[in-house]
Amino acid sequence: MQNTDYTALIRTFNSEQTLPETLASLGRQSLPPREYVFVDSGSVDRTLDILPAGSKVHRYASGKFNYSIALNEGINLVKTKYTLVISSHTSLLNKEALRAAIEFLHRRSDVPAAYFVQKLSELIEFDIITEENFTGFNGVWNTCALYDTHLLKQRPFRPEVFSAEDQEWSKWLLSSGKYIVRVSGAGMSYNNPLRNRFRKRLNEELAVALFVKDEMLRFPYIARVIYRIIRPISNNEERLFQAALLYNLLKLNYSGRKFP
Repeated sequence: MQNTDYTALIRTFNSEQTLPETLASLGRQSLPPREYVFVDSGSVDRTLDILPAGSKVHRYASGKFNYSIALNEGINLVKTKYTLVISSHTSLLNKEALRAAIEFLHRRSDVPAAYFVQKLSELIEFDIITEENFTGFNGVWNTCALYDTHLLKQRPFRPEVFSAEDQEWSKWLLSSGKYIVRVSGAGMSYNNPLRNRFRKRLNEELAVALFVKDEMLRFPYIARVIYRIIRPISNNEERLFQAALLYNLLKLNYSGRKFP
């Protein structure tokens, strides 16, 4: 296998409506995947009927679904230099996106991970994320992220991280002296109709507070959350979210929860 080869790792569950466009966008890449690995958690629609020929299919069988465990099980099947973790709801519009990202990682041994953002342009741009400018939210996004497979096997995603497992992994990587690159211009399109769910967003914020940025439990951050609740420009939906976030942050604060 060549150093530019990569495997597309996709977790599926009743994904027949969105998966075809994900696969089509990967097929349109100037550097398409060498292999596909699917981790399916019990699809009952036609998802498994539309997978590319020769795909590796792993049936998730580890009890209650855990996204980190699902990814780790899929990663164990990957043999290529790089792994593209991509959601079954996601597509890349710029056909040069993956070639450009892999060539960047190939040139920079200190940058073993990349992720793609929504901006679409002919010019692909790269921004380096370091330990200094890492916010807890701008690490790799497993919606569409490219990794050096060796590192994913060396340090898997932690199952106890109930959400934002990608940000917790990013914290580990950055603390080891490596960097992450954010790739703009790829035209990453996320088509999950449930993407803005209240609970999903809340879980991500709380997981970052617990596993990535414990300063979110301290007064300065909590004061900012209070301000977002009362500021005039906040709509009712945002106020409700910030109020729920405040309640849960205070609850964690007073529970004496130990941080990793």
